[in-house]
Amino acid sequence: MMTAEVEQALKKLNPKIKKSLYYTSPQNRQDLEQELNMKITECFYNDVFEQPPGFWEFAKRFG
Repeated sequence: MMTAEVEQALKKLNPKIKKSLYYTSPQNRQDLEQELNMKITECFYNDVFEQPPGFWEFAKRFG
């Protein structure tokens, strides 16, 4: 996945991340935000978000 796509995804997820950070203590928010952004970026580069298999592909693999 290209860097621009990762940046776009992080921008889209940023409001949810910011909202969720209010459940943590204020002194840990910045560190946790950086960690979440790093993990999301790693997932993109490790192809965790690849397209799911279709029904027949799934059936072949696990049938």
